[in-house]
Amino acid sequence: IKGYPAAKAGFNCGSLGYNTTVVNMSDKDGKEKLRELKEKIEKREEINYLDLIFLPLMKSDQKIAELVKDTIELEGKLEIDQNLKDNIVALTFVLSDKFLTEAEISEIWRDYKMVKILKYAEEQGKKKGKEEGKIEGKQEEASLILMRQIKAKFGKLDNEIINLINDGELSKIEDLSEKIVTTNSKEELIDFLKH
Repeated sequence: IKGYPAAKAGFNCGSLGYNTTVVNMSDKDGKEKLRELKEKIEKREEINYLDLIFLPLMKSDQKIAELVKDTIELEGKLEIDQNLKDNIVALTFVLSDKFLTEAEISEIWRDYKMVKILKYAEEQGKKKGKEEGKIEGKQEEASLILMRQIKAKFGKLDNEIINLINDGELSKIEDLSEKIVTTNSKEELIDFLKH
């Protein structure tokens, strides 16, 4: 416990006994422990999660609110299951709560939620980007196939046809790829692409 001297206490009632050990965390160097944990996490080495959880209670030249923020930021870099990560952050909050003002708790919680929201938005953006990339790739592939089909059937490709295909929707290009067999002229082709 921060600020309390290390001590042992207990009582014994015959067959039942209860013992407690008070550990003074302010005797431990929080700045050094933070540096050590950062280094281990960057190197993907195994760490003791309790060191992270108790870090804000250790001696440091930083204010406890800043140390809690740094600790939570560091906990966010852990490459572990999200539920375990959330539990570690929650335990850090619970242990530090007594030493923080309501305003500090609010600010830290808001920042933590914002980081989670930004990570979620980033993941969703990546998913959407991949999906759009797949659609673009499909359209490009369908356009190239259609151009090859037209070239095989009618010879040289006109710039007008190339532009209409490049600007066309995927569904229209796919339809035309099937209808190319029954199309008799470039004019018929252009008419289909325009409408």
